[in-house]
Amino acid sequence: MFQLFRQMCNDAIRIAVATNPLSRYDLISSAYENLKGYGLHSHYIQNVCGVAFAAFQRWKKDAPQEILDILTLPHFKRQGVLSHLARLRIEVPLVRMPFLRLDNQTYKLDYLLLRIPTRPRVFEYIVLDGSMYHRAFLADLGLKRGSIVITESSVVIAFSRKVETIEPAGQMGLDVNERNVTWSDTAGKTARVDTSQVVEIKERYKAIRAKIAGLVSGDRRTMRRLLSKYGRREKNRTSQLINRVSKEIVEHAKQNKLEIKMERLTGIRRLYRKGNHQGTSFRGRMNSWTFREIQRQVEYKATWEGIPVAYVSPRGTSQICLCGSRVATLAERKLYCPGCDRIWDRDELASKNVMAAPLVRAARPSKRGDEGGTR
Repeated sequence: MFQLFRQMCNDAIRIAVATNPLSRYDLISSAYENLKGYGLHSHYIQNVCGVAFAAFQRWKKDAPQEILDILTLPHFKRQGVLSHLARLRIEVPLVRMPFLRLDNQTYKLDYLLLRIPTRPRVFEYIVLDGSMYHRAFLADLGLKRGSIVITESSVVIAFSRKVETIEPAGQMGLDVNERNVTWSDTAGKTARVDTSQVVEIKERYKAIRAKIAGLVSGDRRTMRRLLSKYGRREKNRTSQLINRVSKEIVEHAKQNKLEIKMERLTGIRRLYRKGNHQGTSFRGRMNSWTFREIQRQVEYKATWEGIPVAYVSPRGTSQICLCGSRVATLAERKLYCPGCDRIWDRDELASKNVMAAPLVRAARPSKRGDEGGTR
């Protein structure tokens, strides 16, 4: 089933490249007869086309003008588009990992028993295994179940619910740094949560991957398997630590009915590109900074609890004092304001400025991984 679904996705992507559909429904119309030959349940065709259209749109968005000119050819000139791209050595996107994706109309979930169709009127049953945390979601009848993704080792179910947004009694400014997350609220409380362990884990696994690459450089299959294994371990450990940090922040905002404000960081990855006269080690460390993962976890946890989340411009948050004067940089992340004759902690001042900053239009960060901004 996994391999069939992957092959269907790749066929649908090739059809999308050949026809340049404007919507998922156009792709379904173009690919239906071709995908029907696989003999799977008709619901799979809709899910396959959803995956394929999303992959095609991402590829098209980042494609150079040369590819866009080929894709926008009129219909009568589109014969042989795939062959033309192959001659130019331009690869189309392909699904490589075997998986299944089903919408909520395709599967049936009875607590821990999952039923999925294979062929018309033929079903497969899977008994799920999860912790008490997972079972709490399965037992909650107030949650609406969305799509489901099945891999060789996991089942991921999307849940949603209607939440009334709370009326905030104050605000909470969040400043995300490489080794800590500092927040301040309107009650005057400031706290710093240490995240240096995330940096240390990333450095440790970076050294492990470099050693693996050196030892098994002649066996690419073994090297890829080991690098993938330790990459998953790194991701799981860092995500667990960030989960604790974000949970603590959202819990404070929930108890005090605070709106969470964060910096809209866009373009920060461009600061650490090759050729910016920075060391390789420094660029690697800054490009592995997990600022967006922290913001993402805070945002979705806050939204789940009905806590409003807003984004502000990061410009000048660590350069301007609350009195409006420009600060001078001291040692050990300290700042001096000549206007009010006060020494500030850099992160504390930034969090207070984020809390007091006005909102910016269209401030929600994109889902891409290269967002970030300067301060």
